[in-house]
Amino acid sequence: MNDISITLLVLLAAIVLFVWNAVPVEIVAIGVALSLFLTGVISFEQTLAGFGDPVIVFIAALFVVSEALDATGVTTWAGQQLTKRTGTNRRIIVTFVMLLVAVVTALISVNGAVASLLPMVVVLAIRIRQPPSQMLMPLAFGAHAGSLLVLTGTPVNVLVSELAVSTGHAPFGFFEFGLVGLPLVVGTILITVFLGPRLLPNRTAQVAPKDLSDHARTLAAQYSLADAEACWAGRTVSQRSSSHHARPSWVKASSREW
Repeated sequence: MNDISITLLVLLAAIVLFVWNAVPVEIVAIGVALSLFLTGVISFEQTLAGFGDPVIVFIAALFVVSEALDATGVTTWAGQQLTKRTGTNRRIIVTFVMLLVAVVTALISVNGAVASLLPMVVVLAIRIRQPPSQMLMPLAFGAHAGSLLVLTGTPVNVLVSELAVSTGHAPFGFFEFGLVGLPLVVGTILITVFLGPRLLPNRTAQVAPKDLSDHARTLAAQYSLADAEACWAGRTVSQRSSSHHARPSWVKASSREW
C-alpha cells in the first residue's frame, strides 16, 4: 500500500472519529500524527514539527486572549452596556449585537466571541420576548462575517497568510482582509435586520430542561438579574414545566425583571 492510500485511510478514520465524538479531538489529532509516523509516511521530525509552527503558537495565543477577556469581565461589561442602552427595538438590538460580535471576533476569533457573548444574547431575547433562535443565529452570522475584518479574526486567515509566505509571496497585512470583511459585515447586518424575521426559524422550547436553573443563575449573576434569579429559584420542577402550551417558565421568570 502506497503513502497516498495510507494517508487517505488515516484521514477517513479521523473523520469517522470526529463525527462519532466519543474520543476527544486532541487524542484523535495526535493519533493521526502517530499513525502516519508508524506507517512510515512521515518522519519523526515531521511528526513533531507542527507543534513548533508559528501559526499553531499564534492560534493558541488567541485562545489565551479570549479566556483573559472573559475572565476579566470585559465581554460581560460590554454585554451589560448593550443590554442597558439598546431599548426593546428588535432591529436596533440585532444591529448592535452583530456589530459587537463582529468586533470581538476580529480580536479573539469566532469561537471565543460567540461563547462569551451568548449569555448576553439570551438575556436580550428574553427582554424583547423574541424566540432565542431569532437572536442567536444573527450572533453566529455576525461572528463569521467579522472574522474577515482583520488577520486575527480566524485561524484560517493566519494559515492562508503563512501559506503565501511559504510560496514566496508577501504576507497579508493585518487589515487587508477588511477590504472584503467590512462590506460583508454591513451586508450581513442589513439582510438579517430586514429579512431575518421572515427567514430565521421561530423556535421556542415549550419546556425548560431541569438543568436550566444553573444557567439562569449564571445569567443573573453576570447581568444583574437578581429578581429573575430569585423568582426562578423559588419554583419547583413541576411548576417550571407545568404546561406544554404555555410559554417556558424561564422566559416568564426572566421577563418579569424586564
